[in-house]
Amino acid sequence: MYPTHRNVERIGVLLRKPEPDERALGFVLDSWCKTVAAEPPWDFATPHHTPPLPHPLMIYEHDTILKKIIRNSTITLACDPADPDTVWGYVCTDGDLLHFIYVKSAFRGFGIGGCLLRAAGLPGSNVITSHRTESLFKAFPEVRFLWNPYRMIYGT
Repeated sequence: MYPTHRNVERIGVLLRKPEPDERALGFVLDSWCKTVAAEPPWDFATPHHTPPLPHPLMIYEHDTILKKIIRNSTITLACDPADPDTVWGYVCTDGDLLHFIYVKSAFRGFGIGGCLLRAAGLPGSNVITSHRTESLFKAFPEVRFLWNPYRMIYGT
């Protein structure tokens, strides 16, 4: 881990893959769907738009999509080294495509997101992403994210 203003001691992070039936996969799906519902990737700022889907419907539909795409994706969990069942965050990728990166709010600012992004082995400055949220751009202002939601459905 790199030192940050909240992580001067360089707190260690255990990076690992989830087991197929692990409880952590439920956390991944739940947090990912709730974030997409709270920060939809579509711009509703224009005066002529349809209202966004209700959150319960968006969560249900996105959960269905995610269960299909994570089968062929790589998920890396960031965990407490002293307790590997305590998940602080995760990154989900498919080759050079970043699907999603998430860190629990209490653990943001400690460098965990950067650790996950580096562990994903994605290009340094131009990263193709299938999901975009305001939080993504705030967390990584130095990265140029290229949004391509179709790659989520059709792959490369």
